[in-house]
Amino acid sequence: MVAANCASATVLQYGDKDVLGTGTYSTDPVTGATLEGLAPGVSTVGFFGLTGFAHSYPFSPSADFVGTDQIYVGSTQTGSSDGYAGFSGRLNGPQTIAMDYNSIVPVGETIDSLTLGIGFDDFQFPAFGLAYTVSINGIADAALTTLANSFGQTGPRVSFATIGISPSNLDPSHILTLSIDQGGTGGDGWAIDFLTVGVTTVPEPFSLVLTLFGLALLPLRRRR
Repeated sequence: MVAANCASATVLQYGDKDVLGTGTYSTDPVTGATLEGLAPGVSTVGFFGLTGFAHSYPFSPSADFVGTDQIYVGSTQTGSSDGYAGFSGRLNGPQTIAMDYNSIVPVGETIDSLTLGIGFDDFQFPAFGLAYTVSINGIADAALTTLANSFGQTGPRVSFATIGISPSNLDPSHILTLSIDQGGTGGDGWAIDFLTVGVTTVPEPFSLVLTLFGLALLPLRRRR
């Protein structure tokens, strides 16, 4: 997990930008995407757009972050529509990835916005009509599901995109659990290369009151 400063917030990266362990990107895939500060449901797409950066396959999970660089198929697979779905190393969904972002939420602060970034690989709902369902902390996220189903990657390609997650859907533990599954025959395999979480925070109401109270007392202390 790599931390990088980003404007007024901090962005954490989970997993490596290594094209599923197969190589390197010709351009940083996050280029052009907004990594923090997005309103709920608002999304941006990185340098390689909806079609993505092509790479070789199959591949095996690397030891960077649990759940990344791994081919998944639907929880109930009854057919195969692509090479990923026929790969012996595939796993049945749902794909579940837990991201701890406690380190970027200061004590006494509350989250104003959370922006999730995902390196989507081989998502091709338009080609096969096998819809993905994406959940955050156990709650289906309609906007994120729509985003996942918008990629027409037509094979092993990676596209990075970000989306704002509603603070009301976040867990007090500051651990975000992403879950992806697929309906129909469950036979259109997919994977994720890496992810990012960016947050902006504001003082908690009680902390703000204490700060203002302390500032109000300063003139009294100076007079003494």
